[in-house]
Amino acid sequence: MTFTSQQYLHALAPIDKVIDAFIEDEKSSNTDVWSIQSQGRFADLLASSPDASPDLSNTDIKIECDGIEFLPSEKYVQKLMKRYTTRLEMEGKELEDNNLASLVCHFSMSQISKLPDPADSCLLTYQVPCRDLSRQMKHDLLRIRIYPHHNDVGVAKVWEAGACLAEYLMQYPECVRGLSCIEIGAGVGLTGFIAAAVGAKSVHMTDYTDATLENLIYNVSINNEWLGDRGIDTDTVSIGNLEWGEYAEHDCCSHPADVLIAADVVYTVECIPDLVATVSKFLSSGSSTNAKVALFATTYRNRSTFALFERELEKKRIMCAYKSQDKMPYVFPCYFNQPRSDVRICTMTLSE
Repeated sequence: MTFTSQQYLHALAPIDKVIDAFIEDEKSSNTDVWSIQSQGRFADLLASSPDASPDLSNTDIKIECDGIEFLPSEKYVQKLMKRYTTRLEMEGKELEDNNLASLVCHFSMSQISKLPDPADSCLLTYQVPCRDLSRQMKHDLLRIRIYPHHNDVGVAKVWEAGACLAEYLMQYPECVRGLSCIEIGAGVGLTGFIAAAVGAKSVHMTDYTDATLENLIYNVSINNEWLGDRGIDTDTVSIGNLEWGEYAEHDCCSHPADVLIAADVVYTVECIPDLVATVSKFLSSGSSTNAKVALFATTYRNRSTFALFERELEKKRIMCAYKSQDKMPYVFPCYFNQPRSDVRICTMTLSE
């Protein structure tokens, strides 16, 4: 699956990927990719990233996002602009389009710090297909705020496994349809939003750091209309603090669920005991008439870490059934560091 340059831009893709996609877009139109007309279209592409940005850092301020498709950081746009003009020069071409020249001038004069700012937020947008074609969608863009330079992994990005699990739920909505879901390690909320959109009875998204929980609250607030357009009662989408060790020991979660979902939560050896204990506690709370299921998506990064995770699951009599991804759609252009083939999806149940 290939994405357009605009889709890559709105997902905050690596800048060379955005430019390469733009070049392919231009080639498909039989256009000289470095002509003045093409330069103008590149300026139009960047125009979807408004220079005047509302304050995304204050969760107490209600902002109107309906007219805003994409809010990148100025640093990202500046890098994208510089890389494009560098490649233009390497092709022996001159900067001819007035709009593009104005943008270059603006970002050349902007006083943008060279140091990454952890408080620098971006608003990503995704076009998510709706299964109910009879619905009139006034708010068709799912918006996700991230902090790309933050040291908290829960707010830094949309992780590959989160995007993959969201795509899996879109292809196989019966996994959650009509069921109550709890998500651990929810991060920026993408997977939870899609679980709600494909028919989950309720979705309780959990994480444990203050930064992640505050960002989750914000992302839910700016997507209320998006949920409403899909017939989802916003009261069925909730957020809570859940630390895996405490849940395993005290069953402190006040939101009973039928399905536990999680993505990209297997990342260090140290987290595995509490993670496996939490999954075991959840599955053990089921009964013969109401068996619980966990649905995991894990990016395969370290062989030994993943092997340890599987061994610990086996000790707890938890069976894993790995799922094929052959028929899954590509919806979210998020596989920049690792391809989707590196993500493994499985259902977990207790053995008899």
